[in-house]
Amino acid sequence: TMIWLRFYYFSFLYFYRKKGEDWDSWFRSLLLVELTFFFLILFAGYLIDPHFFPATPRNRLYNIIFNVIILLILYERLAYKGKSKAIFQEFISHPLNTKKNRITCWIIWVVSFLSIYGVVIHKEYIS
Repeated sequence: TMIWLRFYYFSFLYFYRKKGEDWDSWFRSLLLVELTFFFLILFAGYLIDPHFFPATPRNRLYNIIFNVIILLILYERLAYKGKSKAIFQEFISHPLNTKKNRITCWIIWVVSFLSIYGVVIHKEYIS
């Protein structure tokens, strides 16, 4: 797995490290990484074709299935069989582990989340 993807996952693990076992930090972190991928794919698809994401029940089902597939792939790469703990240990004293880099990861997540909505709103006003 690419170092940047592992560090991106680590940045969320680091955030949840003191929240306790009830928080399932590995799963929450994995979900944030998955949502980043999903929103960036939606963003790219919507830029290419404005009708990429119509709000029909059939397309919602496809999006859910697509989300689950992304989540399963990321789970296998980042969390399966204790990989989360290994990734955490890898980066806890790594030179990439700076506050600036962790904040950058959160900014990437927020931008990915807001990007699809920005494009939709922008295209609504242009049309």
